Amino acid sequence: MTHLLAQQTTQPTAVGTNLDFVVIVAYLALILGFGSFFGRFARTTKDFFFSGAKFSWWLIGMSMVATGVGSHSFMKYAQKGYEHGMSSGMSYMNDWFFIPLFMFGWLPIIYFSRVRSIPEYFQRRFGTTARFLAVLVILEYMVGYIGFNLYTLGTAAHQVLGIEIWQAIVAISIISGIYITAGGQTAVIFTDLAQGFMLLGAGLLLFVLGLDYLALDSALVDGVRALWTNLSLSERLPFAHFNEPQSFNFVGVFWQDGIAGSITFLFISQGLIMRFLAAKSVNEGRKAILFNTVFILPLSMIVVGNAGWIGNAAIDMGLIEPPEEARDIFVTIASAVCIPGVFGFVLAALSAALMSTIDTMTNATAALFVYDVYQPYIRPGASDRHYMRSARVTSAVTALLGMGIGLFFMTFGKDMYEVHGQFQAFVTPPIVAAVFLGAFWKRFNSAGAVAALIGGMAAIGLSKFFPDLVRPFAHGVAPDEDGQFNYMTAFFGLMCSAVIGVAASLLTKPKPDAEIAGLWIGTMDFAQKKFKGANPDYKVGQRIRAGLSVSSDGTTPMTTALTATDFAQGKAPPRRPVGTGPPAPEYPIVRLDPADMERLKAAPGDLLYVSDSRWWLGGLRSSHCRAGEPHNEGNAVLMHEDAYEAGNFLSGRTVRVEKFF
Repeated sequence: MTHLLAQQTTQPTAVGTNLDFVVIVAYLALILGFGSFFGRFARTTKDFFFSGAKFSWWLIGMSMVATGVGSHSFMKYAQKGYEHGMSSGMSYMNDWFFIPLFMFGWLPIIYFSRVRSIPEYFQRRFGTTARFLAVLVILEYMVGYIGFNLYTLGTAAHQVLGIEIWQAIVAISIISGIYITAGGQTAVIFTDLAQGFMLLGAGLLLFVLGLDYLALDSALVDGVRALWTNLSLSERLPFAHFNEPQSFNFVGVFWQDGIAGSITFLFISQGLIMRFLAAKSVNEGRKAILFNTVFILPLSMIVVGNAGWIGNAAIDMGLIEPPEEARDIFVTIASAVCIPGVFGFVLAALSAALMSTIDTMTNATAALFVYDVYQPYIRPGASDRHYMRSARVTSAVTALLGMGIGLFFMTFGKDMYEVHGQFQAFVTPPIVAAVFLGAFWKRFNSAGAVAALIGGMAAIGLSKFFPDLVRPFAHGVAPDEDGQFNYMTAFFGLMCSAVIGVAASLLTKPKPDAEIAGLWIGTMDFAQKKFKGANPDYKVGQRIRAGLSVSSDGTTPMTTALTATDFAQGKAPPRRPVGTGPPAPEYPIVRLDPADMERLKAAPGDLLYVSDSRWWLGGLRSSHCRAGEPHNEGNAVLMHEDAYEAGNFLSGRTVRVEKFF
């Protein structure tokens, strides 16, 4: 069966109760306080944007749940599940074949090269012009993404609580802006951790309640049987038809979500990149993405799409009336199967999905502005304290900009999946092609990157006015009522950008090997050496536990040097000028007992990770350090008091030490 979209209505009847309203408000207040609490852990810009690069894989992986599942996910995938059945989860099954390229290619490139933003990577790989273009594209994408999520939650609040869409947009913008401005990336990660558990739990609860609703007071297994029986054969399939209908088809979703969307999310999304740069090591980042792909994505597919499947079956069984608009099916089912209070909890999860996406994108937008605009061009050479203030101001301004974009999306009044698809297809293909070629093809150069970005954007812009340009790439997909090939524009843009970029690269001189060392997949050995500041040591040792001894007399130096001898003497490497790239490696030196050094298989100069022994903190109290000369004071880690304070350690606590390389 296919449920057709009804015309948009403007005055839906509120279905939420006062209890639901109280639950939602209590949740928002709790998250505001929870997120603001972590402001005390953000002392520097590195803390504010990257949380000191010290968190464990499970914390990164769980916080990715909330980043990847936005409020638009619940609304748009429920709608597609209602209209097309289980193929609504198709785009959640498109990421897996890019995961090896991310894990063993892009992740080590960005981590070991110490880039702080995607435009900074463009600067170092391709030059200033490419960086400027990348800033424009990524800022447009991120602020637009914030606005779209605000719009979707505003739409839900309009139906549920009877408030105006703009009122919900303004309220959520203010709440999320406050705790992001206060706490930065650490606040984002820990609030997203809580919100990730909440939205997964609420989505699964909704599925169980929905199956129970279909079971008609019988066993839950009867609900599963009723769901399966009341879906047609085509609605039980995991994939849509190849090139029809125009609004949702396999080839369109593949190129828009599976290729352009997945590469954007994994390789270009500044918010996600910052999440991985907050991991304590590349291996921890790999564990996080593997956990997300194998476990979280299939679970998320069920969480965001089940309301549509349940709604489809419930209407066939005559249990509910079809909603006036297909996009309202999530709220319709939630109100039908949930009692008051529980309904508010599910809607609070929708708020969690929105805020977790907004906080990530807002923090990322602030990082982009500070590192790629303000620091290099407006106020170079200022203190880190000054850049921290700038970061907080930028976060607040970004929240306001997102609010404005959300209000702008109110004017569309279209299918949410279609609106999101149009936005993604018209913005991301050129930069997707440029970053992918830059990471995996040595010959791709500055001229190629600039040509791909400008030429790709021009081609996509022309296709808006001359949609027949896309027809040869459309795989037989029909245009919409306006003559546009919305989903297939992503494929058209990718091909144009890639061909233009490759041609320009082949017709111009390549960059010298020395200038791109560490910035493409073939030079990871060099990248690791540069990251450490010395030759890597790959001998694998044991983790150790020890007491922490803090010194303030200078016997435990604070910074590192570039040779094993200098490491032991505490000489600091020279700093690079602000705005010219990442600083030379500088880590606090810690000294350990010779027996502990042997168990770690560590030598002076090796990189260590010292953390509070309580694993469930996820690295909140920890620091990257470098091994100095051994001491003879027993099973203890000697650390300078400045490093102790920077790592947020607590006195009297045992620490755990492991060697990286």
